[in-house]
Amino acid sequence: MTRLLVAFLILALIAFATFALFQKTEQTYSVKVNLPAMKAMEYFADTNRLNEWMIPYKPSDAWNNGKLIHNVDTLVIDRLGAFEMEFTRSNTQSKQDFAILVLPDKDSIFQSHFLLQYQVPRWKKIFASPLVSQTTASLDSLKSFLDNPARLYGFDIKGEQVADTSFLFAKKTIAKKDFAMETMNLFDMLIKEAEKRNAGYTGVRIFHFQDHGNERTIFASIGIRNNVETPEGDVVSLKKMPFQLNLLTIDYKGPYTGVAKAYQALENYRQDYRYVTMAIPFHKYLQDGYGFDDSTVVHMKVCYPVY
Repeated sequence: MTRLLVAFLILALIAFATFALFQKTEQTYSVKVNLPAMKAMEYFADTNRLNEWMIPYKPSDAWNNGKLIHNVDTLVIDRLGAFEMEFTRSNTQSKQDFAILVLPDKDSIFQSHFLLQYQVPRWKKIFASPLVSQTTASLDSLKSFLDNPARLYGFDIKGEQVADTSFLFAKKTIAKKDFAMETMNLFDMLIKEAEKRNAGYTGVRIFHFQDHGNERTIFASIGIRNNVETPEGDVVSLKKMPFQLNLLTIDYKGPYTGVAKAYQALENYRQDYRYVTMAIPFHKYLQDGYGFDDSTVVHMKVCYPVY
C-alpha cells in the first residue's frame, strides 16, 4: 500500500510539473518613444517600412503573397487595427503569435508606448526561443527607428537658435527658367543697397522660393550689422528675427532642387512634434556665391523658425 501511495504521489507530481511547465503564460515587453500615439501608429502600421526595424529582416526583403520572408524566417500579419497589430513569426524550428499595441503615455501627449504581448509555455519562458528574443529586440529597433530623424524623415534634423537677427530683404516673382540669373540679380541689388546705406553687410545670405505654375517667387535676405530706415515702397525692407528664436535645421548637401525635400522633412517633423510655425522656412548659404540653378550641388542650412 505504501509503495502504491508513493508511486501515486510521484505520478501526481510529474503530472503537475508537466502541466505547470506546459501551461501558457502571458508575457509583455514595452518601449517608450518620443511621438504621439496617433503618429507613432501611423509609422508603425506602414508595412512597407516594417523590414527597416523588424529583426532579422532587411530593407531589401519584400512582401510576397502576404508574407515577409528572410531566408527561413517568415512574418504574416493576422490583423491590423487602429492601435494594434497581430502577427505570426515562424521558421523551420518554431512558430509564435505576437501582438503589438500602441498606447499613449499617461503624462505626455508627445510620447507613447509600444507594448509587445505573447503567450509561451513556462518552459519556453526559461529557455527563450530565437523568435521571442528577436521580436523583443525588434521593439528596441523600432524605438531607435522612430527616435532617429535621419531614418524617419530622410535627414538629420536638429534644434538650433537664431544668431543673425537683422536682415535687408527683397522679393520678386520671376519665370522659373530665369531662376539662377534673377536670384543673382536680387542678391547683387541687396548688397549694393547695403553698401549705399552703410548697413554693414555681414556676408550672411538666406533665401526662400515658392512655385506658382511656371512662375517662382524668390525671397532674398542678407545679414546686416546696422539698422536702416526702409520707408514703405522702398526697393528693400528691414526684417528682424528674434534673437535665440528656435530653429529646426538640416545641414543639406546635394542638388539645389533637393532643398524642397528638406523643407518637407522639416514640415513633417514640425507636425509630428506639434511645433508652431513662427515664420516661413528658409535656407542659409554655407558656401560662396549665389544664383545657382536647380542642378547645382550646394551646401545649405535649411531652417524652419518654430516655437
